[in-house]
Amino acid sequence: MGNNKGELFREERLQLILKSLLARKKVLVTDLVREFEVSASTIRLDLAELETRGLLSRTHGGAILPEKIDNELITSKNILALREETQTEEKDAIAQAVLNLIHDGDSIMIDGGSTTARVAQRLGQRRKLTIITTSYHLLPILLEISDATIYVTGGLVHRDFKDFVGEISLDSISRFHTDITVIGIDGVSVKQGLTTPDIMMAQVKKKMIALSKKLVVVADQSKMGKVCLVPVAPLDSSFTIITDGQVDIDFIEQIRSLGTKVIVAPAD
Repeated sequence: MGNNKGELFREERLQLILKSLLARKKVLVTDLVREFEVSASTIRLDLAELETRGLLSRTHGGAILPEKIDNELITSKNILALREETQTEEKDAIAQAVLNLIHDGDSIMIDGGSTTARVAQRLGQRRKLTIITTSYHLLPILLEISDATIYVTGGLVHRDFKDFVGEISLDSISRFHTDITVIGIDGVSVKQGLTTPDIMMAQVKKKMIALSKKLVVVADQSKMGKVCLVPVAPLDSSFTIITDGQVDIDFIEQIRSLGTKVIVAPAD
Protein backbone atom coordinates (compact mmCIF):
# COMPACT_ATOMS: atom_id res chain seq x y z
CA MET A 1 0.00 0.00 0.00
CA GLY A 2 1.68 3.22 -1.13
CA ASN A 3 1.72 6.60 0.52
CA ASN A 4 -1.10 8.04 -1.60
CA LYS A 5 -2.66 11.34 -0.56
CA GLY A 6 -6.08 10.40 -1.88
CA GLU A 7 -5.94 7.21 0.16
CA LEU A 8 -4.94 9.14 3.27
CA PHE A 9 -7.71 11.69 2.83
CA ARG A 10 -10.25 8.92 2.43
CA GLU A 11 -9.08 7.23 5.63
CA GLU A 12 -9.47 10.53 7.45
CA ARG A 13 -13.05 10.79 6.17
CA LEU A 14 -13.75 7.19 7.20
CA GLN A 15 -12.47 7.99 10.68
CA LEU A 16 -14.77 11.01 10.94
CA ILE A 17 -17.73 8.96 9.72
CA LEU A 18 -17.02 6.40 12.43
CA LYS A 19 -16.79 9.09 15.10
CA SER A 20 -20.14 10.48 13.98
CA LEU A 21 -21.62 7.01 14.07
CA LEU A 22 -20.37 6.39 17.60
CA ALA A 23 -21.80 9.72 18.75
CA ARG A 24 -25.18 9.43 17.02
CA LYS A 25 -25.58 5.61 16.77
CA LYS A 26 -26.88 6.21 13.23
CA VAL A 27 -25.71 8.17 10.18
CA LEU A 28 -27.56 9.14 7.00
CA VAL A 29 -26.05 9.40 3.55
CA THR A 30 -27.73 12.77 3.00
CA ASP A 31 -26.19 14.22 6.17
CA LEU A 32 -22.73 12.88 5.31
CA VAL A 33 -22.93 14.30 1.78
CA ARG A 34 -23.52 17.78 3.23
CA GLU A 35 -20.88 17.37 5.94
CA PHE A 36 -18.05 16.20 3.67
CA GLU A 37 -19.12 17.92 0.44
CA VAL A 38 -18.74 14.77 -1.63
CA SER A 39 -21.21 12.83 -3.76
CA ALA A 40 -23.73 10.34 -2.44
CA SER A 41 -21.98 7.59 -4.41
CA THR A 42 -18.69 8.41 -2.65
CA ILE A 43 -20.37 8.18 0.76
CA ARG A 44 -22.03 4.89 -0.18
CA LEU A 45 -18.62 3.51 -1.18
CA ASP A 46 -17.21 4.70 2.16
CA LEU A 47 -20.01 2.98 4.06
CA ALA A 48 -19.49 -0.18 2.02
CA GLU A 49 -15.77 -0.13 2.87
CA LEU A 50 -16.47 0.31 6.58
CA GLU A 51 -19.01 -2.51 6.44
CA THR A 52 -16.39 -4.75 4.79
CA ARG A 53 -14.09 -4.01 7.73
CA GLY A 54 -16.86 -5.03 10.13
CA LEU A 55 -17.18 -1.55 11.61
CA LEU A 56 -20.78 -0.72 10.69
CA SER A 57 -23.96 -2.18 9.21
CA ARG A 58 -25.51 -0.42 6.25
CA THR A 59 -29.21 0.41 6.30
CA HIS A 60 -31.54 2.01 3.77
CA GLY A 61 -30.19 5.52 3.42
CA GLY A 62 -27.38 5.23 5.96
CA ALA A 63 -25.70 3.00 8.52
CA ILE A 64 -25.84 1.88 12.14
CA LEU A 65 -23.33 0.33 14.51
CA PRO A 66 -23.15 -3.45 14.35
CA GLU A 67 -24.25 -5.34 17.43
CA LYS A 68 -21.81 -5.41 20.36
CA ILE A 69 -19.15 -3.27 18.74
CA ASP A 70 -19.67 0.21 20.23
CA ASN A 71 -17.58 -0.62 23.32
CA GLU A 72 -14.86 -2.28 21.21
CA LEU A 73 -14.31 0.35 18.53
CA ILE A 74 -11.26 2.63 18.70
CA THR A 75 -11.35 5.61 16.32
CA SER A 76 -8.27 7.49 17.50
CA LYS A 77 -5.03 6.93 19.38
CA ASN A 78 -4.04 8.39 22.74
CA ILE A 79 -0.72 10.18 22.53
CA LEU A 80 2.28 8.12 23.54
CA ALA A 81 3.00 10.08 26.72
CA LEU A 82 -0.43 9.19 28.08
CA ARG A 83 -0.18 5.51 27.12
CA GLU A 84 3.14 5.12 28.89
CA GLU A 85 1.39 5.77 32.21
CA THR A 86 -1.22 3.01 31.81
CA GLN A 87 -1.04 -0.74 32.46
CA THR A 88 2.59 -0.37 33.55
CA GLU A 89 2.90 -3.65 35.47
CA GLU A 90 1.22 -5.57 32.68
CA LYS A 91 3.50 -4.00 30.06
CA ASP A 92 6.55 -4.88 32.14
CA ALA A 93 5.45 -8.50 32.32
CA ILE A 94 4.84 -8.59 28.56
CA ALA A 95 8.27 -7.08 27.91
CA GLN A 96 9.98 -9.72 30.04
CA ALA A 97 8.15 -12.47 28.13
CA VAL A 98 9.41 -10.97 24.85
CA LEU A 99 12.98 -10.93 26.20
CA ASN A 100 12.70 -14.65 26.94
CA LEU A 101 12.30 -15.22 23.18
CA ILE A 102 15.45 -13.26 22.29
CA HIS A 103 18.96 -14.74 22.31
CA ASP A 104 22.46 -13.28 22.23
CA GLY A 105 23.42 -12.34 18.68
CA ASP A 106 19.84 -12.10 17.37
CA SER A 107 18.69 -9.49 14.89
CA ILE A 108 15.51 -7.67 15.92
CA MET A 109 13.19 -5.22 14.23
CA ILE A 110 10.97 -3.24 16.60
CA ASP A 111 8.51 -0.41 16.16
CA GLY A 112 7.46 2.27 18.60
CA GLY A 113 4.90 2.23 21.39
CA SER A 114 4.55 2.22 25.14
CA THR A 115 4.96 -1.57 25.43
CA THR A 116 7.75 -1.91 22.86
CA ALA A 117 9.61 0.83 24.76
CA ARG A 118 9.64 -1.48 27.78
CA VAL A 119 10.96 -4.27 25.59
CA ALA A 120 13.73 -1.94 24.41
CA GLN A 121 14.68 -1.19 28.02
CA ARG A 122 15.43 -4.89 28.56
CA LEU A 123 17.39 -5.61 25.39
CA GLY A 124 20.64 -4.66 27.15
CA GLN A 125 20.36 -8.00 28.96
CA ARG A 126 21.32 -9.71 25.67
CA ARG A 127 24.72 -9.46 23.98
CA LYS A 128 25.70 -8.50 20.43
CA LEU A 129 22.21 -7.75 19.16
CA THR A 130 21.47 -6.10 15.82
CA ILE A 131 18.45 -3.85 16.31
CA ILE A 132 16.45 -2.07 13.61
CA THR A 133 13.80 0.38 14.76
CA THR A 134 11.22 2.55 13.06
CA SER A 135 10.90 4.64 16.24
CA TYR A 136 12.84 7.73 17.23
CA HIS A 137 11.23 7.40 20.67
CA LEU A 138 13.10 4.11 21.21
CA LEU A 139 16.42 5.37 19.91
CA PRO A 140 17.74 6.98 23.16
CA ILE A 141 16.91 3.74 25.01
CA LEU A 142 18.68 1.57 22.44
CA LEU A 143 21.77 3.80 22.38
CA GLU A 144 22.41 2.78 26.00
CA ILE A 145 23.17 -0.77 24.79
CA SER A 146 26.90 -0.44 24.15
CA ASP A 147 27.49 -3.65 22.18
CA ALA A 148 24.38 -3.49 19.97
CA THR A 149 24.46 -2.61 16.28
CA ILE A 150 21.60 -0.16 15.71
CA TYR A 151 19.83 0.90 12.52
CA VAL A 152 17.04 3.49 12.24
CA THR A 153 14.74 3.30 9.23
CA GLY A 154 14.24 7.05 8.86
CA GLY A 155 11.44 8.62 6.85
CA LEU A 156 8.61 11.01 7.54
CA VAL A 157 8.21 11.89 11.22
CA HIS A 158 4.84 10.85 12.67
CA ARG A 159 4.68 13.10 15.73
CA ASP A 160 1.80 11.36 17.52
CA PHE A 161 3.35 7.90 17.31
CA LYS A 162 7.00 9.08 17.41
CA ASP A 163 7.69 6.72 14.52
CA PHE A 164 9.04 7.11 11.02
CA VAL A 165 6.51 6.42 8.27
CA GLY A 166 6.10 6.86 4.53
CA GLU A 167 7.94 5.59 1.47
CA ILE A 168 11.47 6.14 2.81
CA SER A 169 10.67 4.13 5.93
CA LEU A 170 9.01 1.35 3.93
CA ASP A 171 11.99 1.13 1.57
CA SER A 172 14.39 0.95 4.54
CA ILE A 173 12.39 -1.79 6.23
CA SER A 174 12.60 -3.84 3.02
CA ARG A 175 16.39 -4.01 3.32
CA PHE A 176 16.25 -6.12 6.50
CA HIS A 177 15.30 -9.71 7.26
CA THR A 178 15.60 -10.16 11.02
CA ASP A 179 15.39 -13.15 13.34
CA ILE A 180 12.48 -11.64 15.25
CA THR A 181 10.08 -8.75 14.66
CA VAL A 182 8.32 -7.09 17.59
CA ILE A 183 5.36 -4.79 16.96
CA GLY A 184 2.85 -3.06 19.14
CA ILE A 185 -0.77 -3.04 18.04
CA ASP A 186 -3.89 -1.08 18.96
CA GLY A 187 -6.57 -3.66 18.34
CA VAL A 188 -6.69 -7.47 18.41
CA SER A 189 -9.98 -9.01 17.33
CA VAL A 190 -10.92 -12.56 16.42
CA LYS A 191 -12.83 -11.42 13.33
CA GLN A 192 -10.88 -8.31 12.31
CA GLY A 193 -7.40 -9.46 13.35
CA LEU A 194 -4.74 -6.79 13.97
CA THR A 195 -5.89 -3.19 13.48
CA THR A 196 -4.65 0.35 14.12
CA PRO A 197 -6.29 3.80 13.94
CA ASP A 198 -3.71 5.26 11.53
CA ILE A 199 -3.19 4.33 7.88
CA MET A 200 0.47 5.38 7.74
CA MET A 201 1.32 3.27 10.78
CA ALA A 202 -0.66 0.40 9.25
CA GLN A 203 1.59 0.59 6.17
CA VAL A 204 4.72 0.31 8.33
CA LYS A 205 3.37 -2.58 10.38
CA LYS A 206 2.23 -4.44 7.26
CA LYS A 207 5.69 -4.16 5.77
CA MET A 208 7.30 -5.37 9.00
CA ILE A 209 4.95 -8.34 9.15
CA ALA A 210 5.53 -9.25 5.49
CA LEU A 211 9.29 -9.46 6.04
CA SER A 212 9.30 -11.13 9.45
CA LYS A 213 10.59 -14.65 10.06
CA LYS A 214 9.14 -14.66 13.57
CA LEU A 215 6.50 -12.09 14.48
CA VAL A 216 5.80 -11.18 18.09
CA VAL A 217 2.83 -8.88 18.74
CA VAL A 218 2.68 -7.17 22.14
CA ALA A 219 -0.78 -6.15 23.35
CA ASP A 220 -1.95 -5.51 26.90
CA GLN A 221 -5.53 -6.07 28.04
CA SER A 222 -6.67 -2.66 26.75
CA LYS A 223 -5.95 -3.75 23.15
CA MET A 224 -7.46 -7.24 23.26
CA GLY A 225 -10.96 -7.49 21.82
CA LYS A 226 -10.69 -4.00 20.32
CA VAL A 227 -11.21 -3.00 16.69
CA CYS A 228 -9.56 0.03 15.04
CA LEU A 229 -10.28 1.70 11.74
CA VAL A 230 -7.41 0.40 9.62
CA PRO A 231 -6.76 -3.33 9.06
CA VAL A 232 -3.16 -4.48 9.47
CA ALA A 233 -3.34 -8.27 9.17
CA PRO A 234 -5.69 -11.17 9.89
CA LEU A 235 -4.61 -13.43 12.72
CA ASP A 236 -2.20 -16.07 11.47
CA SER A 237 -0.63 -19.26 12.77
CA SER A 238 2.83 -17.73 12.32
CA PHE A 239 2.10 -14.97 14.86
CA THR A 240 2.85 -15.00 18.57
CA ILE A 241 0.76 -12.60 20.65
CA ILE A 242 2.03 -11.76 24.12
CA THR A 243 -0.53 -10.28 26.47
CA ASP A 244 -1.16 -9.99 30.21
CA GLY A 245 -3.04 -12.05 32.76
CA GLN A 246 -6.05 -9.74 32.87
CA VAL A 247 -7.39 -10.86 29.48
CA ASP A 248 -10.47 -13.08 29.44
CA ILE A 249 -9.39 -16.69 28.95
CA ASP A 250 -12.32 -17.40 26.59
CA PHE A 251 -11.09 -14.65 24.26
CA ILE A 252 -7.56 -16.07 24.36
CA GLU A 253 -8.86 -19.53 23.49
CA GLN A 254 -10.77 -18.10 20.52
CA ILE A 255 -7.52 -16.64 19.21
CA ARG A 256 -5.67 -19.89 19.80
CA SER A 257 -8.37 -21.77 17.90
CA LEU A 258 -7.27 -19.84 14.80
CA GLY A 259 -3.76 -21.25 15.20
CA THR A 260 -2.23 -18.07 16.61
CA LYS A 261 0.07 -18.66 19.55
CA VAL A 262 -0.76 -16.65 22.68
CA ILE A 263 1.63 -16.23 25.61
CA VAL A 264 0.06 -14.87 28.79
CA ALA A 265 2.49 -12.95 30.96
CA PRO A 266 0.96 -12.40 34.41
CA ALA A 267 2.19 -9.34 36.29
CA ASP A 268 4.06 -9.95 39.55
